[in-house]
Amino acid sequence: AVLAAAVGANYVAPYLGRMNDAGRDGFGVVVEMQKTADKLDSDMRILVASVRNVGDIAKLAAEGCDTFTISAQIAEQMFSDPLTAQAAADFEAAAERIGAYAVVPVEVEEVESGEVTEA
Repeated sequence: AVLAAAVGANYVAPYLGRMNDAGRDGFGVVVEMQKTADKLDSDMRILVASVRNVGDIAKLAAEGCDTFTISAQIAEQMFSDPLTAQAAADFEAAAERIGAYAVVPVEVEEVESGEVTEA
């Protein structure tokens, strides 16, 4: 991170999952990189790549990391929660029962200018 900031890099991209696969402490490395970038008061961003689970994003965000590249699978996990999905389905069903989605016909009339206005 120090070298990247020194040469004016906008981003440095540690591969979290690959570091972990190699037996390294990827989380610790990324956190130290973020702390270093913060101490340098650099505009450089730590772009955390090879994220394999949503929990890592939450833990790293708590340590100051705010830039990630993620797969579609991780994005789906982030935005799909069974409790939220059930709550949304319950809300939709209740709205339908009370007629919230009923189509109300609107009468329109044409005026001489050819414009259409609501009656």
